[in-house]
Amino acid sequence: MDGLLHPRAVAVVGASERSAMAGRLTRYLSGFDGPVYPVNPNHRRVHGLPCYPSLLELPGPVDLVLVLVPAARVLSAVEDAGRAGASFAVVLSSGFAEVGAEGRALQEQLVEVAGRYGMRVVGPNCQGLLYRPTGLAATFTAAADGVRQPDSGIAYVGQSGALGGSFLGKARDRGIGLTAWISVGNQADLTTTDAAELLVADPGVRVLACYLEELPDGARWQRLTEQTAAAGKQLVVLRSGRSAAGERAVASHTGALVRAGTAFDLLTRESGAIQVDDLDELLDTAVALTGESRPRGHRIGVITSSGGAGGLAADQAEAAGLSLPELDRAAQDVLAPLIPAFGSTANPVDVTAQVIDDAGQFGAVCEAVAESGEVDAVLVVLTTIGGAAAVEVAEAILRAAERRSTAPFAVAWLYSHEEIAEAGSMLRRNAIPVLDSTTAALRLIARLVPQESRRAEPAAPRGLSRFLDRPSLTEADGARLLDALQIARPRGRIVDPADVETVAREIGEHVVLKVQSPDLAHKSDVGGVLVGVRAEQAGRAAQDMLDAVTAGAPQARIDGVLVQEVLPPGVELLVGVQGGKHGYPPVVTVGMGGTTTELYSDVASALGPLDSGQAVALLRRLRGWPLLDGFRGRPRCDVAAAAAAIASLSQAAAELGSALTEVEINPLVVHATGAVAADLLVTTEPRP
Repeated sequence: MDGLLHPRAVAVVGASERSAMAGRLTRYLSGFDGPVYPVNPNHRRVHGLPCYPSLLELPGPVDLVLVLVPAARVLSAVEDAGRAGASFAVVLSSGFAEVGAEGRALQEQLVEVAGRYGMRVVGPNCQGLLYRPTGLAATFTAAADGVRQPDSGIAYVGQSGALGGSFLGKARDRGIGLTAWISVGNQADLTTTDAAELLVADPGVRVLACYLEELPDGARWQRLTEQTAAAGKQLVVLRSGRSAAGERAVASHTGALVRAGTAFDLLTRESGAIQVDDLDELLDTAVALTGESRPRGHRIGVITSSGGAGGLAADQAEAAGLSLPELDRAAQDVLAPLIPAFGSTANPVDVTAQVIDDAGQFGAVCEAVAESGEVDAVLVVLTTIGGAAAVEVAEAILRAAERRSTAPFAVAWLYSHEEIAEAGSMLRRNAIPVLDSTTAALRLIARLVPQESRRAEPAAPRGLSRFLDRPSLTEADGARLLDALQIARPRGRIVDPADVETVAREIGEHVVLKVQSPDLAHKSDVGGVLVGVRAEQAGRAAQDMLDAVTAGAPQARIDGVLVQEVLPPGVELLVGVQGGKHGYPPVVTVGMGGTTTELYSDVASALGPLDSGQAVALLRRLRGWPLLDGFRGRPRCDVAAAAAAIASLSQAAAELGSALTEVEINPLVVHATGAVAADLLVTTEPRP
């Protein structure tokens, strides 16, 4: 892959001074430390460089070929690049898969042509790349214009050229010089993950910012996150859109509640990488991660010259999952001589405008709060301080941050960008993020707190695949699976309609009747469930139920009627597991169950498999947890039994792997003693 970032020479096919894009492409390459060969049969010179009629007439070898010609001419250009011995072609031209079937076919031909020569392709429909160590600026984006800032150790890779340009421009405006920047476009050959692995291996890269529009292969993504962690580097991810890799059928409650890409999000979080929600957060978080430390916990100290701004920060901290502990007497005694009596030594620490005007005194306050040992991070909230005064304040913060404190700093500067530009750049170059709102600053600090997440070891195989003998298992079909997993279920039997009353009398005075059909995921929606039916009336009730179901779902195949005992009341949970796909582990979801599951959307998800302790932790994340834990004097539920069922189901999914699409118990009824699977849905992947 050296030919991409460390090419011996670069050629530009379509070089010209007449086109703004082509002109920038050649002009930006003036800083490259090797030969640059413009290629265009219509020009003799481009930007002072000799221009060659074709790639086959260059005076020396070339590793990297940039292609910016109409789509119809790209294949011949790539063919010539291969014949010239290039190892990489960066196709900046558009008109490929992004425009439809015809363009997709052309894109496939492009990859095939390159493959014949062992050449890799970046793009098409991309904006190229930048690599500071070799002075390579192989792009046409106007965001590459301007003064080069000091190297930050931050690299970027992403699919969208436009957003990539925005990221580059924002970095430039904030005084942040990117070490590397790669736009992969349509990913016809080189994927975002490929480029990310290349950048993570680069010794000059400390933080990788990654923008994704399609979900990567799970195994490849896990390998990347492991390589990043092993190298002691940091990964920040911004993801948009949805792809087939993350789509799930929404026939079940779980499928409706768990959004596409959840497995990716959970795997990313488990690795220690940080996910963000917008481009500004991607850049601000990357800046913060270039520092030596991250917050160890959720306690923050707020320092401000504005009581109002400090109050806002205190109000917003809880929503961000952060706390503002009141500083103890020892810390306040250190602060007291530094702050006027009309200020505050508690938390937020209000230094007043008087202290802000004395940079040395303000720096001493910052240092005292950071070294108090009572906070995990320090947020400095500043208002109308600009120009030279802003620079002095920034220098004071930097001096405090350079002490031995392990509490990192962030700044919320609520003032004109122009007035604080120099001060902000100074702070950012030293790994202190500067944001324009307290909300954004608090959210950033919260994201930086390391998240603990782990999976249990898979259990020994139990031959569970023998139970997946149909594409969709009804509750009656799945009884053997529940028994093998040691998950309790109601007593009951599936029978023909004529035998319903006889079996009902054997089971009890009252029974539950359920239509069994592999075509009905939600039986109750079509009148396929009756609860509390008297045994002597069960035959007639079953026939009426079947008539209603047949009328409402005439195409559904009916296997019979399941006659079950009536369970005593309990807390109803949803337990769903989506099988592992595309290299991702299974996703375990729990929630408050029953027919109102989707109404309340009270769910929590984790990667499987889980052990019982992890299952309890997952349940504790639900808003409805108090119902399990003895809400308002009610008896505590048998959480251990519920957790054992969740863990067992997750282990089953881990064993079954890609053969399982989804398994769902809804509800799992949890009593004071025991937990019973009152309904079951299992769907499998079609067998080849």
